[in-house]
Amino acid sequence: MKESRRASIGLDKRERTRAKLIESAYRVFARKAPDAVTIDDIIAEAAVARGTFYNYFQTREDVLKAVAGNLSDEINQKIWVQYAAISDPAERLAIAIRQFLHQAIRDSTWGWVIVRIGLVAAPLSETMERGMMTDLEAGIRLNRFQVDSLQAASDLVLGTGLMAIHSILEGRAEPDYPEQIAKIILKTLGVDDADAHAIAFKFLEPLHS
Repeated sequence: MKESRRASIGLDKRERTRAKLIESAYRVFARKAPDAVTIDDIIAEAAVARGTFYNYFQTREDVLKAVAGNLSDEINQKIWVQYAAISDPAERLAIAIRQFLHQAIRDSTWGWVIVRIGLVAAPLSETMERGMMTDLEAGIRLNRFQVDSLQAASDLVLGTGLMAIHSILEGRAEPDYPEQIAKIILKTLGVDDADAHAIAFKFLEPLHS
């Protein structure tokens, strides 16, 4: 066997093992609060040796961040495809908010993991933060958003989003709740009521699995 082929097989195996650990941690975090999860819980769920875990992650926080990143990056990729041709930062932000909330409606396990690790692994991923910050900065620059603090705007979106997912999972949300949340966030950022409503309730293409 050629050395390059052998290296490729080894890399594939490492990627599969890492993915298995992340998927196992996902299932554990779906059942337990992050502070209650131990490395032993993840090792038992994955049915691997302790040494195998430490080949990929050094701490529980490392695997928690990997789970958070995977969850948010997967849906972010689909959202980016959906709004790639949209230039209005308000509409882009509304699409992202609504899609995250509708995902929680479709998949409660996903939603509970997002809620449980979102506050201790903020931001959920660097790509998620970068995309949101890009839209917020563009909105401020174009006078679409009327805010004095970029950080405050970011905290508003992320904090409201996490609490909204929690309300959905607790069964306290109406059918148009994702749209109501998107509208409230846009209005708080300075978009006028009529415009915010039109954007938030605009037809939303379902994400493809």
